[in-house]
Amino acid sequence: MPARLALIALVLGLLSACGGNNATAPGPNTAAVTPANASPGNTESPANKQPEPPRNQPVEPEPAPGNQREAAYVSFEGGLRAWPAEKRVEMDAVMLSEQTRPLEFLLVAPGGATHESLFAATAKGEHLKRALEIVGLAEGKEKHMGRGYLEKPTGDRVKISVRFKHAETGETTVVRVEEWLMDFRLEGKPEMVGWVFTGSQEQFRPELNRSLFEADLKGNLIAMWRDSSCVLDNDRESGTHSDVYSPNPNAPGIPRAERGQPAQVTLIFEPHE
Repeated sequence: MPARLALIALVLGLLSACGGNNATAPGPNTAAVTPANASPGNTESPANKQPEPPRNQPVEPEPAPGNQREAAYVSFEGGLRAWPAEKRVEMDAVMLSEQTRPLEFLLVAPGGATHESLFAATAKGEHLKRALEIVGLAEGKEKHMGRGYLEKPTGDRVKISVRFKHAETGETTVVRVEEWLMDFRLEGKPEMVGWVFTGSQEQFRPELNRSLFEADLKGNLIAMWRDSSCVLDNDRESGTHSDVYSPNPNAPGIPRAERGQPAQVTLIFEPHE
């Protein structure tokens, strides 16, 4: 009898142990249960999980890629750039190297007299004016009218240089733009005095409720024969006459058009010393 009671007690204990474990291993037709807070594809183990930053502590932003810094220049449309700290303005342009007519302009924009100019660019005259102001140059307060006027233009004096690929050496070279010009009256290059920042003129149109910039209306930016509509004007004695200036075909290394494409150059504007 005691042996039977011991056997019954053993069976009851085994049944109790089996009934307390309700977990069932997934079979072929049984879906595995996924915790509700698990995200798809998240197989990261707790040991490899990155620690979260302490609560109530600011999170430091990641550094910008490429070690970015503030740009050193101000950029305009048409390949125009101004470096305030260096007091320098640069403009992408093309040289009209096949020009044979006398020069009434040094630089024109779209719509300007390309047949009478040494350079052409796509930058706007108003933007050239703003760029010169950014580098600390001041336009003349006294304004004149027309072309070939006799009064001396006023404003800060600007040195103009040209950076180009030397036709003979192939090296990048910078020269004063006067080296590429001829003055028939002097039988040589013009005086190295630069140009005067007259600033053109702005005309307010009531019907449009805005101002129009005269240099952009005419498309002419830098004058050889004095022109009050230009941003930069010529105060040399020969500037009061037309048909005085021409390109200098014998300038060393002056670039030429290739396959009908004009030579690419960069014009550099700086305060004249």
